[in-house]
Order: sequence, then structure tokens, then C-alpha cells
Amino acid sequence: MKKRILMLVLAMTTVVAAHAQGPRLGIRAGVNYAGFGGSDADNLDRIWGGHAGLTANFPLSVDNFFSIQPEVLYSMKGAETSADDVKWKINYLDVPVLGRVNAGPLYFEAGPQVSFRIGGEVDVNNTTITEDLDDYKRTSFGYAAGVGLQATPLGLSIGVRYNGDISKLYDNTNIGNYRNDVFMLTLGYLFGGR
Repeated sequence: MKKRILMLVLAMTTVVAAHAQGPRLGIRAGVNYAGFGGSDADNLDRIWGGHAGLTANFPLSVDNFFSIQPEVLYSMKGAETSADDVKWKINYLDVPVLGRVNAGPLYFEAGPQVSFRIGGEVDVNNTTITEDLDDYKRTSFGYAAGVGLQATPLGLSIGVRYNGDISKLYDNTNIGNYRNDVFMLTLGYLFGGR
């Protein structure tokens, strides 16, 4: 009897392992439509930028219905005044950790994000001023959420995502209440599809 139970457990483990999709690594890139949110950002317009980086997907269920997807993305954010005389172009390394629900060709994702400022510039009347970036926080915390379409066996996906900061851009309370506010159109490819 013990031998039959052991054989049944081994057979079930083999079937589960054969059907479960393991971790997959990939790349992601796309377009950002970035701006500043917050109570003092009414007179600011959005700017276009981009994002690119690495992604990974770790299934947490046998049928891959739920997975965790951490990413590391270079992301261009910023805003400009309505008169186009001041433009903020700030570059970040975004690290979202997303819970992902895979419902057939649709996916839904959401989770926390930490962002590290790695560069950028402020243009005032077409003159670049880089020292103004010292007023910005080096690290900010936020969230990301999105929806998209995927071709799971091929590893391809296309989606829209919103990410926003909970942290203010500045430590200095005299500057104003501004936060990063970004809409993304993103394309992804996971290696190892079958």
C-alpha cells in the first residue's frame, strides 16, 4: 500500500512539474506619457519619454493563473510648464514588484514600486540647469497597475500601465506638492516560451 501511494505521489509530481511553467526572464520597452501630479501641479503639462529594462515572471500556481513579476526599468519622467519655458526631464531606475493575474490572453497587474533618481536636467528658456536636480529626492516610493494582452506560449505581451508616486518629489516644503505621474504603453517579451 505504501509503495502504491509513493508511486501515485511521484506520478502526480511528475505531471505537475511537466505542466507548470518555471520562472522566465525577459525584456520590456515602451513609451511614457509623464507628468507631475499633486495639488500644485495644475499649470503643468505632460511630456513624452520612454522606458526599457529587464523583467522576470515567477508563477505561483500550477496553471500560471497568478504570478509575481519583478522588473528593473530605466524610465524617463518629467513635465513642462504650459508656456513651454521650463521643462523637467528626470531619469529613474524603477523597480516594481507586481502581482499578476493571467486570465487567458488578458493579464492584470498591480504592486509597489521604488524609484531611484539617476540623472536628468531642467531646461529653463532652452538653457540646461543640472544643479536644480539636487533638490529632488534620490528615492521615491509608489505603485503601479496595468492591464494588457499576452500570447503566453510566444512570450509576447502589450499593455498599458499607470505608475504614480506616493512620495513627494522634494524634501523642501517651500517648493510645492509634486509627485511623478506616468502612463505607459509597454511591450514585453519573455524568453523560454513553448
